[in-house]
Amino acid sequence: MANALLLHDKISNNGSLCEAIEKLGHKVAEVYSLTDAVECLRQSPIEVVFIEQNEEAAIASLAKLKNESDLAPVPVVVISSSESDNVIEVMRLGALDQLVKPSLNQLKSTIDRAITTNKLANKNQLADDILLGQSPAMRQVQKLIGMAASCDTTVIVFGETGTGKDKVAREIHKHSRHQTTPLTIVDCTAVPENYQSFQALSADASGTVILDEIGDLNSQTQALLVRALKEASVGSRIIATTQYNLADMVKEKKFREDLYYRLNVLSIHLPPLKVRGSDILALAELFLQQALPHSPKQLSSAAAKILLDYDWPGNVRELQNLIYHLSLTVRAEIIAVDDLEAVIKATEKDNLNSSKQSLESEITPDQNLDFYKNMADVEKRLLNQALTKANGSRAEAARLLGINRQLLYSKLKAHGLMKP
Repeated sequence: MANALLLHDKISNNGSLCEAIEKLGHKVAEVYSLTDAVECLRQSPIEVVFIEQNEEAAIASLAKLKNESDLAPVPVVVISSSESDNVIEVMRLGALDQLVKPSLNQLKSTIDRAITTNKLANKNQLADDILLGQSPAMRQVQKLIGMAASCDTTVIVFGETGTGKDKVAREIHKHSRHQTTPLTIVDCTAVPENYQSFQALSADASGTVILDEIGDLNSQTQALLVRALKEASVGSRIIATTQYNLADMVKEKKFREDLYYRLNVLSIHLPPLKVRGSDILALAELFLQQALPHSPKQLSSAAAKILLDYDWPGNVRELQNLIYHLSLTVRAEIIAVDDLEAVIKATEKDNLNSSKQSLESEITPDQNLDFYKNMADVEKRLLNQALTKANGSRAEAARLLGINRQLLYSKLKAHGLMKP
């Protein structure tokens, strides 16, 4: 059961919307002015706001609610009596949806989405910090997760390494009707080239299947996946993740067009950390608390500014590692600029020099100048350094080397570095 707030005009309202919401088992508080709506929202727990006013008044009310920082997270639905030309403006301002004379089923679906969105927006209910944030980009992600969780459509999650694609996929499963069914993850970077690889999509299967890094499938496994999707059980939920631009890969004939359109029904694009603004500091504070729960360190204002200005090539994962490192190594209670700059500069220098140093073969005048042997030695050292730097993570090693994981696996096998 949800607590709803209905803002409408006394004259134009005939009570039908209020009755429909109550018929669905929810509580409704009715107000007839924006001032009363704001007061009610600040005094009572409200999961969803319905605005049933004329177009001009509805847009003004929506804008006001979304401009108030403490009220902005509450999902707002605009109800219209006829098709409107202002739907783009309504959605731009941050409405959950705009409905025209909604049916009972539409209302039910919309309220379910609002409830899910509220859960995801509440950082105390998030199982993972990667989704924490109030920036416009992350608010959009949270809304889309709520939308995806309320239906069974296929989803693709796009994002750079370290942005939290796997976490988003798990959150969709967690809040969907499939939450009590099996969750299967298929690693597309190491999937065997046989039909059994996609057994989780068989006709008698159920639950959620996450196709992790779908862009790393080769042409043969893409064909096998298309076949599996055609025969997939209606009880299965499919979520794919990728760090690549699949549309470009389709144009370059590296990814099957039919597979792309089968998967890309609803897409969620995770923003890189560098564009998330104040979310960076919110995440940093959370990581400080996680690193030393009983005596967390603090960031100086100057250090906080450096975090905001940094480019974050490793995204949230890089920020988390940095904060944990500083929490353990800085003796003072306040993390200062010098502490932060020392670690960042060391990381940047290491990233810059590691590839250069690994490519400089130390060939002495009397050494064998066999080109292929020496290049193979350099390649093997480079692979080892990348794996060491990535703490054994093959996905991260591929990112550091600037290659896809299929090529990484091929090179590891060639050099006898592939470990179980």
